[in-house]
Amino acid sequence: MAEVDVGYGNVFEKTYKAYESGKKVIIQRGGTGSGKTEDIMIFLLFAICLIMPGLIITVVSESRPHLEIGVIRILKKHLMKSGLWTDHSYNSSIGRYTAGNGSIIEFFSADRIGKALGARRNWLYGNEINSLKEEVWDELARRSEYIIADFNPTAEFWLEEWLQNYIDTVVIKSNYLDNPYLPEHEVQRIKLKASRNKNFKRVHIDCEYGMSEGVVFENWVTGDFDDTLQLQCYGQDFGFSIDPTTLIHIAVDKHNRKLYLDELFALPGLSTKKIAELNEANAGDGLIIGDGAEPRLIDELRKEYKINIKAAVKGPGSITAGVTSMQGYDIIVTNRSVTLKKELRNYVYLDKGSKIYIDDYNHCIDGSRYGFSFLTKNKIENWVS
Repeated sequence: MAEVDVGYGNVFEKTYKAYESGKKVIIQRGGTGSGKTEDIMIFLLFAICLIMPGLIITVVSESRPHLEIGVIRILKKHLMKSGLWTDHSYNSSIGRYTAGNGSIIEFFSADRIGKALGARRNWLYGNEINSLKEEVWDELARRSEYIIADFNPTAEFWLEEWLQNYIDTVVIKSNYLDNPYLPEHEVQRIKLKASRNKNFKRVHIDCEYGMSEGVVFENWVTGDFDDTLQLQCYGQDFGFSIDPTTLIHIAVDKHNRKLYLDELFALPGLSTKKIAELNEANAGDGLIIGDGAEPRLIDELRKEYKINIKAAVKGPGSITAGVTSMQGYDIIVTNRSVTLKKELRNYVYLDKGSKIYIDDYNHCIDGSRYGFSFLTKNKIENWVS
C-alpha cells in the first residue's frame, strides 16, 4: 500500500481482501450510494498502479461522458488530493494516466473498445458492465489477468452465465451502509425511497436483481439523433440542490412512430442565470417546453433572459397519458445521454401490475415527456403561453 492518507469505504476493504485471497474475478454488485466506483478506483490506483511498476490497467464504460464524470474525475481528484498529479501524467486526448513507475491506467468507451480488444493487460475494470455487450466484455476479459467490475442490479443480464466460465470468482454486495462518506441528506433520501418502494429496496438495499417487468420503458435503444425531422423541440425539467435540471433535445417521426432523444445537460444546483446560459448555448432560439410546476422560473427565463420557453400543463392523468404514448414509440437515445439512459434503466412502476410510477429517476424522462407530448399533440392551446 502507498503511504498516502486516502479515505475509503468498505468496498475498498472487501476488494483488497478478495484480491489478497487469490480471487481473479471480483464483481461488485452494489446499490446507489455504496461508493463502489470510487473505492474500486482508489484500490486500482493506490494498491495496484502506484505499487507495482509496468502494469497495464484498462477501465471501460459505455461512453466517454460517463467516463469523464465518473472514473476519470475520481482518478484526478485523488491524485490531486495526494499531491501526485502532474500536467504531463494524464493524456486527455487518448485517455491515459501514466504513473512515475511506468504503470498506466487507460480509459476506453464503448465506441473505442475495439482498439483494446486485441491487447493484453494486467487488470480490467468494467464500470457498470450491465451497459456493455457480453461479447465485447468477454473479448476484453479473456486477455486480462485480473478482472473487476461493478453494476447496479436493476435487472438480471448476461453476467451470471458468463461467470460460469471462470474460476476464482467472487461477487460482493454493498449498499449505502458501506460508504462512511455518504452525506447525511443522501442517506435519508435512500432510506425514504426504500421505505416507499419495494423494487428500490430490492435493488439498492438488498442488492438483488430488480424485476425486469417493473421497468416502465423497455422500448429504447442507443442510436443517432435524426436532426432532419420537422417535429423538434426541447424539454426541460427543473431540479434543486440535489436533483438535476435537465435539457433534452427531442425529435418525433410520427409516420414511423420513432422518438429521438438527446441529453444536452443534467446538472444539479443551477441558478436561474446559469440555466439561461446553458439553455441559450444548447438550444439557441429553439422552443423549450418546461416543467409547468415552476411558472415563476419559466416567466423569469422568458422575460429577463429572453429564452424561448413555454410551460407544460401538468393536469390530472397527464403523466400516465404521456408515458403511455411514449411506450407506443420506438425510442432512440444518443450514446452521450448518460443520465437519461440511467433513468430509463431505473424508472419503474411502484409495484408489479401497478400503473403508478415511482417519483424518481425521471428528471430527463420528464423533460422528454413534456416535449414529446407537445410535439405529438402539436396544439399550442394545450400549453401555457
